[in-house]
Formats: sequence, structure tokens, C-alpha cells
Amino acid sequence: MNFKSIFMSSMLFFAPATLSAQEQFPWPVTPFNSTQEITGSFAEYRSTSTNGHFHNGTDIPKPDNSPVYPSKDGVVSTIGTTANYGTGSWVRINDIAYVHIEPNPALQIGDSVFASQTILGTILPGQGHVHFTNGFVGSEKNSIRANRDLTPYQDPWPPIIRFVRFFQNNSSREFPTNELSGLVDIMVKVDEQNGPPSARTSRLNNGTYKIGYKILSADTGTVVFDPGNNGLRFKFDNKPSNSFVNTVYYKPMSSTTSHTYQVTNNISSDNFWNTSVFPEDDYIVMVFTEDTRENTDTAYVAVRTVEADLEAPAQPAFSFIGETENGIGLSWFPNMETDLLGYRLFFSFDNLTWNNFRREDILTPAVTDTTIKQILNRDIYFKLVAVDSAPLPNASDESDVYGLSNGTFQHKALIVDGFDRTDGDWNQPSHDFGFTHGSAIFANGVSFDTAPNEAITDSLIQLGDYNAVIWILGDEADKLETFSKNEQTAIINYLENGGNLFVSGSQIAWDLSSSDSATVDDRTFLNQYLKAEFVSAETALGNVSAVESSIFDGLNFEFGKTPYNVNSTNVIRPFGENTTAGLEFGESQVAAIQYDGTFGESAIPGKLVYLAFPFETISEEEIRVELLSRVFDFFFQVTSVEENTVAEQSTFPQEYVLLPNYPNPFNPTTKIQYHLPVASFVKFEIYNNLGQKVRVLKEGLVAAGRHSLTWNALDNKNNIAVPSGIYFIKFEAKSEAQGRTYKKSHKLLLLK
Repeated sequence: MNFKSIFMSSMLFFAPATLSAQEQFPWPVTPFNSTQEITGSFAEYRSTSTNGHFHNGTDIPKPDNSPVYPSKDGVVSTIGTTANYGTGSWVRINDIAYVHIEPNPALQIGDSVFASQTILGTILPGQGHVHFTNGFVGSEKNSIRANRDLTPYQDPWPPIIRFVRFFQNNSSREFPTNELSGLVDIMVKVDEQNGPPSARTSRLNNGTYKIGYKILSADTGTVVFDPGNNGLRFKFDNKPSNSFVNTVYYKPMSSTTSHTYQVTNNISSDNFWNTSVFPEDDYIVMVFTEDTRENTDTAYVAVRTVEADLEAPAQPAFSFIGETENGIGLSWFPNMETDLLGYRLFFSFDNLTWNNFRREDILTPAVTDTTIKQILNRDIYFKLVAVDSAPLPNASDESDVYGLSNGTFQHKALIVDGFDRTDGDWNQPSHDFGFTHGSAIFANGVSFDTAPNEAITDSLIQLGDYNAVIWILGDEADKLETFSKNEQTAIINYLENGGNLFVSGSQIAWDLSSSDSATVDDRTFLNQYLKAEFVSAETALGNVSAVESSIFDGLNFEFGKTPYNVNSTNVIRPFGENTTAGLEFGESQVAAIQYDGTFGESAIPGKLVYLAFPFETISEEEIRVELLSRVFDFFFQVTSVEENTVAEQSTFPQEYVLLPNYPNPFNPTTKIQYHLPVASFVKFEIYNNLGQKVRVLKEGLVAAGRHSLTWNALDNKNNIAVPSGIYFIKFEAKSEAQGRTYKKSHKLLLLK
């Protein structure tokens, strides 16, 4: 392959009609008629703006304060002073601008100047170069083309192609090997050398003048694909519009000192190499580049085209995440794809920022578990992605988010994820309800592991190993079963042996009693072990309030609006002795029940709390934390906290919490509950709707624990009743020992 011949033909296509007639002029710095250095080439990438832009001139280095002269006779058309433009100041003579100079104060607009004689200004301190812009804004021209413009210019140093890489068209997905498929972008990094290897770096990493590519046969003897113009894609005689800069350059790999070209693109639009129209075979990608003095470099990269594989692996599923003796244990069910490359494991502490922990080179198809030897004394969450070995690897949907906490805790719960439905109210392929439950559990000082319901039916996990079981069912219904026969058996054994079960879901009672698939055993399980009867399925029930004297006394809140809309919920009825209502949708419409007693023929007492709506759809985090606090107090018989006192507690909250006051609206008193994970200096202040402080309810040091206050609607000044209206309680807690501060406010409504 004769590389020179390629450029001869491309030069004929792009060359001007006559070269000898082109204008030439001296350099704007001394010596005027000798070659100068270049530290920034025309149309190279600039990352000094948000979207990047093309360099619109030529940078000529000279020491600060060096004089700058016009290259051609002309008239001063504009002057930009340092007072107004800083280092971007300039003097423009006709169509040429001299930038980064302190303008000569003797010059005025309209003055005539003379080439190599009139001093236009001096190079600004810290700039070390003059930026020479040949042409008006929007029509800038390259100033170092052969036989024209700045003359003389000598450059015997060729550009260097640093790498050639392959990406899926219009994406950041790089092919991991040189097996290519589908629509391919070819990325090429070029360093144009405007000086010898010993020169300063700024002379060795500039943008090139011409660049292109062709696809050759494996023996390089035949051109099998020419994208047009004999392969030449970009030639920078004139500056393109800046709107095309990220079409020419690949932004993630480009900067002021790094120039990576998307050579498969057109200068103003997307393009690609479509490998799918070529037989699966071996080929050579030839990339070529040339500077303004016909110095060249060529790279030949062997590739192979293969059929595109666009089918991603199945979504992976955890089988268990839990505490081990030395840290954390994770396991998952194996994916069965024959082209599976492995798994990517991610972790997060807040379900917002996720980090890759282990990749597919470690978690290969043969690996279905891993351990982390670390005691965190806090909660952590994980998700898993499966990746195949396609030329451009396909990644599966993310797994559900599961978590755990480890360390020193008195009680441990198991979250069982029984929510598999994705065609109901929740319609995403995965969910993060393990985080919603886990963070609320941990905030109450209880440790937890997480497993799917399949781990229970497969006997991978024993419910009896846990002080409490938290079972997630969302809007699971008859299609996927709320509780299968095997799950019912596991729960029956757990409750008959003194277990504590908290279960929530919107269709449980209907599925077990009134669906087409409901059996006699299902109804018995609902009555005898979930202690409920199905009453009706209702819509638009988005609020619940506590039944007086229940474990939820004082709570009232919204549910079913986020993270998904609950379109239908079950109204239930307590079944059997010692079963009482805990929450109501409306008068006599029971939304939750509680039970303390024996199950079946067992003499061992257990406990149950059943919510007839999904726990994860409770709108406020504080309410979710408080609701589980009530559940755990019920399960573990934690001594209640008397007003303004601290009782001995078996569990302490792990986070600061200010709960909504209740009742609200109120008259004349309302109760305010709050949690302190550590001893803290607290301040409670009441403000009216005008922002005036009406009462300091509490101020001082309070021990860790759960606490409550009562405001009797009296003010501070005269200790008299305040009028009806909207008030705000502002809560601030500080722990100097831990350097922690918490602030929260709530609206109070006093109605008389």
C-alpha cells in the first residue's frame, strides 16, 4: 500500500487552484523572516469552555513583554484592552487579530500600521505567547499552510498516532477487544509535533492538519471500504463551527493537550463504520494523518468483524446477604447463559452513590458468592449486574437492592423480599425496597440480613435464626402468589416456635381468600396465622390513622404515592382472640392488625403485625422509622419512654429523628416525639406564621434514646394561650463529641 499516493490524490481534491499566487507575510515577532515555534495549532481542541471549542488561531511563543508587530500593513479596526478583557485583550488590523497582548497606548482605532515596524503591543505577563488569528470571527483560516500565510515555517517533525480505539457508535461503550460488531466509531489520538523530542511539551501535543481512515483486507492489498474523499475525513484550512467540535473530537478523551478524533464522523454530522455489511472476517483498519509540511504517520490495526450480539444476560438475583463471623457474606443464584462473562458487584451506604466493588474478571461465571472481611457497625447495600462476552459486552438489568448491618446489636431481623411482580403498580425490572426497609430497621438499632423468598422455600435460610422477620410483598397477588404453600409452612413453623413476623402488602388477604387460586389451606393460613379476614378491595385509600391504644397510637400518615402509586388496597378484619386493629383507612376500615399469643396448637407465644398496604410506600422516612420503632417495641417488649425522661432500652435509635406531632391539628395540646442516637444538646422552639418566636419548649443536654414533649399552646412571655393558626416547631440537636448537627422543622395547626 503506497501511503504517499493516498495523500497525492486527496491533495488534488482539496488543493487550491494555484499555490504560487497565495499571499505570504512575515511573523509578528522577531526575527520576522525566520521560522518560529508553534505551541498551539489551528482548529485543535480546547477544553476551556463548557462544551469545548476549536482553537481559532496559531500560538507563537515569545517571552512575556516581547513586542508584537503587524504581519501586514493595515488599519486598526478594534482594540480590546486588559481593563475590559483581561488576558483576552487584542489589537485587530484588518482581518488579523493579535491576542494576549497589552495594546500600545499610542494606538487608536483608524490608525495606519506597517508590517514589522509598528509595535501593536507587548505579550502579557504569564501568557508567554501571542495568539495569531487570521480571519474575522466565524471565518478564521489556518496560518501555517504550505507556501502561504506566515512564512517561512519549517517543521520536519511528523505527527504521531498514539492509539486507535473502537466504540459503539454514539456511545461511551468501548469494545474490549478488536472483535467488532454493528456500527463502530473509530477514535484516534494524534500528537502533532511542532518541535524535536527535546522541545517543551506544548510543542509536542498539538492537533493535526489532516486525518482519515480506510478499511483494508487482512493482507493490506485491497481497500474494502473507503468512506469518501480517498479516506480523508478532516482537513483544517478553515475553522469549523464550534457546534461541531464534539463531532470531530471525542470529548471524554480530548482536552487542550489531548486531541482524540472521531475519524468515522463527518465534520458536521455523525457517521460510522457499519461492520454488519461486511462478511465476518479479518480486516485492517488503516488510519493516516499529515501536518502542513506533508510529514505523516500511519497506523495499521488488525480487527475482526463478528455478528452483533445485542441480547443481555438475565437479571441476576441474590440468594442471601448477611452477617458472617468475620464480616459480610453475599451469594446469588447462578446465571445460565453460555456466553456469561461474569458479574459486577456494586455497593452503597445511602442508595444514591454507588461504587463498583468487584468486576467480572474476579466474579466469573463459576463464582456465586463472595465475602468481605469487615465489621462495619452500620448498614450497607449491594446490587449485582451480569455481563456477557459479546464483542461489545451486554449488561443485564440490575438486581434488586439488598443490604445488611453487622457489628454489636441485641436483636437481628431478616428482611424477606417476596415482591417479584413487575406488571402491577410497580413496573420496573428491579426495586430498592431492601434499602427502604433496611435503613428504617437500622435507624431503630436493630441489625438485619436480607434474602429473597426463594431462599426460604429452598431452605437456604432458617427463619428461626432471627428475632424478627420482615416480609415484603408490595402489590404481589395471585399471579405470583403472596405466600406459596412452602412459604406458609416456613412461617407456620416460625410463629409456632415464638417468632415475630411483620408483613406488609396491598393484596395479601384478597389473594389468600378471594382470588381464583385461593385454597382452603390459604384461607386457614390467613385466618389462623395472619390473624385476618378479607373484607373488601378498595381504591383511593391513601391515608391511615392509628386506632387508639394500639401500638401505633398517635400516628397518622399518607402512603401509596411514592415510589409507586398503590391503586388498590385490602380492607381487613381482625380474626380471633387477642387480635386487635392497629391502623384504619377510615372508620371501621382496618388497615393493620397486631396479635400477641400462640399460633396453631403451639403453647409458645409469638407476635404478628400485618399492614394491608406496602410499607415502602409510606411517604415520610420519619414515619417509617417510627412505625418500625413501635413494631420492635411490641416484638421485643422495650420499655416505653416517659415524657421528658429516658428509660432503660434494649435498643437505641441510630439516627436523629423528629416525628410529626400528634394530634395535628390539635387543641389544646400536641405531643412531639424525637430520637437521639447519642447524648446531644437540643433546642425546641415554636414560631408563629410571621416568624416570631412564641415559646422555647426545651433547651439543654438530653441523653440518647427516644423522647417526647408536649406543647400546651401557651407562649413564653406571659404563659397565656396563643390564638388559632399555623405554627412551626424548629428542632436542633448537636453532639460536640461526634461533631454532628441535626436540624428539622414541622408545621403545627392549632384549631380552637
